[in-house]
Amino acid sequence: MQAIATTMTNQRGQSQDARTRALVRFNGLTFHSLAAASFLETAVPLHVNRLAPVFAAYPDVQLWLEQVWWAGRAELGRQLRGHVEATWPEFDWNAAYREFHDQYRPCSGLRGRHLTVAHEALGLCVTAAQAAVFYRALAHSADEPALRDLARRAARDHAGYFDFFRALLERCKRVERVGFGATWRTAIAISRSARDDDVAAAFEPLVRNWNGTSIVPAFGYPEFRDRMAQFIQRHAALGAIERLLFRPWLERERAAPVPQAPVVRTGRWLSHAVQAGAA
Repeated sequence: MQAIATTMTNQRGQSQDARTRALVRFNGLTFHSLAAASFLETAVPLHVNRLAPVFAAYPDVQLWLEQVWWAGRAELGRQLRGHVEATWPEFDWNAAYREFHDQYRPCSGLRGRHLTVAHEALGLCVTAAQAAVFYRALAHSADEPALRDLARRAARDHAGYFDFFRALLERCKRVERVGFGATWRTAIAISRSARDDDVAAAFEPLVRNWNGTSIVPAFGYPEFRDRMAQFIQRHAALGAIERLLFRPWLERERAAPVPQAPVVRTGRWLSHAVQAGAA
């Protein structure tokens, strides 16, 4: 009797897992967001190569970028790729990533402006904050336990990267004078660039690289943007600064004006931009 009960329990568990996987397989937002994230994490060597001359005067930072940031993000990219390939075996990840890699040229998001090391450090703070928020939302909403665990670890890792870059920003500000207004405008510009350049570039090849017909609903990047904004608002439990950093994702045809900066001490506001881990 015990053996029969155990068998029935295992069968029910397998049946539930199969139903969950089927629901995930036909979820277009989950596919597009995970595949895009896997591309951006895997492309970390392009970022490290771009940043090497920027932080030439900070050899400890270069070492950390190569040994910690690169290694951690590359491993996350590998795990995300594995999840995408297991869930959507019809999707040709290799072909889509090659297409993305050949076109992607990571930048600071401040093209045409005079950049300082402090601005670059601030840009890294913003991108780490946004990544932590995305993974935190995924950890709170994913149907599959394995994906929830993966997203929770990713949120925690990116929150740790944010802490490092925030400390680096404070170091840079001892040498460079960075005003609050310039800091805030830079943060918004970086957030907008992540939306219009990085994520858009990762989204672009996803529709074309299927072995046969795509099994997920097709939609364009503007719809993906809107749905991601709703997803983040619903599941990420955004703090006040996080809501402001994500304001560009809520823009439509016309760019929204830069919001009034919260009344806080200069240099302190970014300290609260990321809630630790996936809490």
